Order: sequence, then C-alpha cells, then structure tokens
Amino acid sequence: MLTHALPTRFAAQTIPSSKALHAALGGKWTGTLRYRDYQDSTRFVSLPTVVAGTTAADSMTVRVDFVYDDGPGKNVRSSDTFSLIEQAHVLLWGAADGKRVVSPFAVQQFSGGKPNRLIVEMNGEDDDKKALIRETLIVYAGELRILKEVQFKADAPWLFRHEYRFSYGTFDCQPQPGIISLATCARACKSSITRSPTFHA
Repeated sequence: MLTHALPTRFAAQTIPSSKALHAALGGKWTGTLRYRDYQDSTRFVSLPTVVAGTTAADSMTVRVDFVYDDGPGKNVRSSDTFSLIEQAHVLLWGAADGKRVVSPFAVQQFSGGKPNRLIVEMNGEDDDKKALIRETLIVYAGELRILKEVQFKADAPWLFRHEYRFSYGTFDCQPQPGIISLATCARACKSSITRSPTFHA
C-alpha cells in the first residue's frame, strides 16, 4: 500500500491548471502498456491498450478508463481519477471505484513547450519495499506517455516499472469477444490527429 508522505527532494514548481490536465488526458487514445514482470525483472510484457479520458462536471477531476488486451477473449478494464490541487502543488491519483487508496503525488517539475512534461513523486512502497515513486506524463503532438519509475535508495538508479504510450485518435471498431479483439481494434484506430493536447501553466 502506498503511503501519503510526500517527497521533499525538490521544490515544487509552477504547475498546469486542472483544466490543462484535462486537456492533456481527455479524449480517446490507443497504444500499449509495457511493464516489467515483478516475478522476473528481466522480462517485459506489452499489452495493446485503449483509453478514454473524461472530465467531471466541475472540471476538477479527470477520469481515465483503460481497456487492456490480455489475450484471446480476455479484456481487462480499470479506471483512475486524477485531481490536481494547484494551491498545494499536489496531484491526487487513485482508482475511480475507490478500492485503491488515493495517492498524493508532489509536483516536482512542469515544463511547457515541446514537449510538455509533468513529473510527480511520492514516498510509498513497491514490491513490498519502501521506495520513491515517480510518474512522468509527457504530451506532445498528439502523443501521450505515462512512465512509472521507482527508486529504492537515494543514490540508486531509477528502475523502470511500466510505461503507457498512446496516440490520440478515434476508434474504427469496438471489441467483440471471440470475433474482434482489442488488439485488432487498436491496429485499426485512425491515426489522424484531430487535435494536439497540451499543458498550459
């Protein structure tokens, strides 16, 4: 379980508004999740993934719904919520169903321009060991990356845990168990970008 202690190695910088976060994560995306196997650290797994991001009526929270292709006829779904508290320089990140504790991440860096980059960190646990958790969100020209890394000691290198890579677009089809797989739909996704979401401070 992740703790609520926030890291203090870096001073928080100017951060994007909650509306900018929605602009970056909203809409439909298609791509992959690549992660390191906890049982075998030399093994990496990639899953075709599609995502839909929507904002709450008060524009203060973004809900991101993930659908993963975990094999023939096996689609796995999960939903997260993001809430940026600008005054506290904190990003609240948790499960939409409330089954996973909401994690408060301290904003460590925001850089606008090309690309737009948001880095957040929190003290917690990974693989049953205390660790510093880092999430990096990068948005540029219709591409979205969400990278998770962990650090077990202050001077240790950052360890890759997982990375989402998406392109912005609309879906040509809907998965149908036993007929059309999520991977097939992801490959058929229109790659033309209707907008290029960006952060603005």
